[in-house]
Amino acid sequence: MRSSDPVRSSGSAPLSVLDRLSLDVAALHTADSALHLGGLVVLDGEPPSRARLSDHLRRRLDRLPELRHRLAGSAGRPRWEPDHRFEPDRHLYELTGSTDLSAVAAELLRQPLPRDRPLWGLWLVHRAGGGYGLCYRAHHAFQDGAAAVATLELLLGPEELPRPRALAFRPPRPVAWAAVLPEFRPPRRNTWWSALGTPPSQAYAAGFADIDTARLHALGRQVGATVPQLCLALTAEALRAWHPHDWHPGGPGHGRGLRTNLGIGVRDPGDPRPLLGNRVAVAGIDLPCGEPDPARRLDLIGRALDPARLGRLADAHRVILRKLPYRVGRLALARSVDARSTPLSVADLRVRRPLGFDGAPATGVYALPVMVPGQPLFVAWTVHRRRLHVTFLTDTALAGAERLPGAWLAALEGYEAASEAPREPLAAR
Repeated sequence: MRSSDPVRSSGSAPLSVLDRLSLDVAALHTADSALHLGGLVVLDGEPPSRARLSDHLRRRLDRLPELRHRLAGSAGRPRWEPDHRFEPDRHLYELTGSTDLSAVAAELLRQPLPRDRPLWGLWLVHRAGGGYGLCYRAHHAFQDGAAAVATLELLLGPEELPRPRALAFRPPRPVAWAAVLPEFRPPRRNTWWSALGTPPSQAYAAGFADIDTARLHALGRQVGATVPQLCLALTAEALRAWHPHDWHPGGPGHGRGLRTNLGIGVRDPGDPRPLLGNRVAVAGIDLPCGEPDPARRLDLIGRALDPARLGRLADAHRVILRKLPYRVGRLALARSVDARSTPLSVADLRVRRPLGFDGAPATGVYALPVMVPGQPLFVAWTVHRRRLHVTFLTDTALAGAERLPGAWLAALEGYEAASEAPREPLAAR
């Protein structure tokens, strides 16, 4: 789809309720960059020149007309409108980074997105010791995670990759309100997780783990679980290892879970600008950290991630958000970002096309998610070229967060060892 398409590239559009609320959440942070999201693509070899990258960017932008839209209008009636002064080079930045991926990510997380232009940027990261990175970031009001992934695919994927006509492929269905209304009950206040006892610094650090997806698929066949279900089970196990005294028998969280936000897409299939705006609601999941039996934890997660349940929730959120007045959403904002009610978030992202630059394939694709004010942790994973890359984004005030990637991988080894052990007959249990 070329940028000359009159439906997808011309005219202005009012911000959705979710777009406006994303800007409000950003205002609760000490730094607006906490509500930026994107991905860091790691490559081997010599980095390209700025001129070479600029030429590549200009050619690829023909298929990305949404990236020419800027925030405009008044505070009461904001809108996205085409930026008639749009210049791609104003969105291209360079950064010198260390060999340590976490240090590179920490620097990227602090980079601003000026409000006088469309709210996205592409960073060329020169890494000490060789290799480089390409990082795409956008404001969460400007794009959600699915739109950012699709943008990355169009920027760094195969040249012939067609532009997506939609990011939502399942048409909305009538909502069975009796089944979904209990899901909208306010979650219980959380007083048993030690991570909430530390005042947040609102500065963030990232840790990473990598694994071949073949291992996850093999384990999934053994235990009857999908990759997302396994990722959540391993996250629960890593959190148990991070604060073991919270979850052991006699601990304050024994038998309890942590309410977790999982993003679910609510974009309409007919959206004329599928890569513009935030169209992600959240499904609440009780991450069963306080359940002592690993098999039971996995079973509870499987029920929470039931596709039929998530589909019903997406349909309900789509109807509610279409009719929700902004003022009502604004009144509910404080509770929706209260870490005592929902202390962490997770995201499952799929990069469906191989990424690279100038013939060099990406060796890693790492999510850089947003941080909700007060929440101490966001765990996001991406699948790319048969590798799963996990990002642990934490508030820097938290002690021991650097152990989370190792604990996550140790949990995987534990599940693998248990799945190979002989199982007792059901009658003996």
